[in-house]
Amino acid sequence: MLNVVINKTKDSKYIWLLGGLFIFFFGLYVFLDFEGNGNYSYMAEQFGFGIVSLHIIINIIIALLTSMLVTFSIVNYKLTNTEPTGSNAIPFVTFLFGLLTFGCTSCVVAFLGAVGIAFTPLVLPNGNLLWKFIALVFVIIGFVWILYTINNAKCNIKK
Repeated sequence: MLNVVINKTKDSKYIWLLGGLFIFFFGLYVFLDFEGNGNYSYMAEQFGFGIVSLHIIINIIIALLTSMLVTFSIVNYKLTNTEPTGSNAIPFVTFLFGLLTFGCTSCVVAFLGAVGIAFTPLVLPNGNLLWKFIALVFVIIGFVWILYTINNAKCNIKK
């Protein structure tokens, strides 16, 4: 089933969807970097060009995997009329994780404090790069899970 989904993804409308989702997710993670650390020039002054490059590379990987995950889920749904388990939750959870960790910390602390959750935010070195690695691991696990559920689907392709 996975091969059918991958082949269907090569249609032009899905290539456009994949590109649009990639731009959206990449822009979102760049925005979260800017909210948490200032712009990339400022980050380079503080942490060095290597760390900034690593942030950008991880943003690209996360955006690519997430856009592929969503596109594969949509193609699978169009073909089978069933959704892979977790296909909607994983991109949303990784976005929330990004917002809560390497995004706008002061906004998140105020929001969580308003609903009764109190904590001290932990600021990790290198622009919270560790949190970004953890987010990448979550996205990879989610991507592998979606590929597994699509490949092992028990339903037939609708006519």
